[in-house]
Amino acid sequence: MDIYSDSSVDSAKPEKGRAKFIPFLLILCGAVALGFGLRYYNEKPQEATGASWEVYFSEVYAGRLAEDNPYSLERQLVTKLTTATAQIDAALYQLNSAPITDAFIEAHRRGVRVRLVTETDYIDESQIKRLQAAGIPVADDAGHDGLMHHKFIVIDERYVWTGSYNITYNGAYKNNNNVIWIDSVSLAYNFTQEFREMFLAKQFGKSSDPFVQYPHVTLSDGTQISTYFAPENATIRPLLKEIASAKRSIHFMAFSFTHDALGQAMRDSFKSGVAVQGVFEERQVNAYSEYESMKGAGIPVIQDRNTGSMHHKVIIIDEETVITGSYNFSKNAETRNSENLLIIRENHDIARAYLAEFDRIFPTKN
Repeated sequence: MDIYSDSSVDSAKPEKGRAKFIPFLLILCGAVALGFGLRYYNEKPQEATGASWEVYFSEVYAGRLAEDNPYSLERQLVTKLTTATAQIDAALYQLNSAPITDAFIEAHRRGVRVRLVTETDYIDESQIKRLQAAGIPVADDAGHDGLMHHKFIVIDERYVWTGSYNITYNGAYKNNNNVIWIDSVSLAYNFTQEFREMFLAKQFGKSSDPFVQYPHVTLSDGTQISTYFAPENATIRPLLKEIASAKRSIHFMAFSFTHDALGQAMRDSFKSGVAVQGVFEERQVNAYSEYESMKGAGIPVIQDRNTGSMHHKVIIIDEETVITGSYNFSKNAETRNSENLLIIRENHDIARAYLAEFDRIFPTKN
């Protein structure tokens, strides 16, 4: 996979005696940096980086100590939080990670405004109590009919961190999860508004304002991102449209897949000749799951073999469009829970990163 960078070097006119030396030095430094970056990337095939985005996946290795993993989602997030200079808004379904709580508190102490909203069921977590004791305001959904199921953080109203990763030990070290980190003021505005509706206006579920200021954002490298918040936005229509648009392939990784219309759309695509493959979380395969229906239709689907949870909520269309977020493929996600859903187009590198994760979970030899 390629590595993108939009960094540049501004240089003044060199002194006469150094005119030849400085360009040589810059080229040498650049070559060393590029070599290090490529080596780092090749050692970490589960991560993709770019000028405006980064993608991370949890590394779930049997027998590997979590503390030995320098690239864990937990450590990546701690690093991101240390970059905050003005504001951190976090909508987290659950928070029980002490290192991330430490990072929130450290940011608060250096003058960053830190705010958090969480699910009522987890308002009494010990790490939440630590935030409150440190003076960080925490809101919850006050028992709203449905879950505050987001897992997003906005830093300095510019950077968005979102995906399937709950901020827990299991989320970082035992469960298969994905995160995308995006540098976009427009996208950050969308998520900041969603946060304010919950934190300030106490609007959850269908009571939330359906208006999204920037529903379709284009990043500096041409990546196109569409933003949806459930249940106030119509999420099933764009999902069905993307599935119907598939010409070659559909790959999915689903913690919970119980939505009949989505399942039928994939079965229809498969009947029309589109290659469909999927991974289901084993413990979520039940009478409501689409697993048996898909298997009965001849679609190659498997149940995951992770001792933890296969917690992804991802669909990849034609190896070029990625659908991800906190949104399980269920009626509850569509109609009750507070969720986010991103549809990411025009970026083959992001798609390849997610396909590599799919291949790691869905090996050729089952």
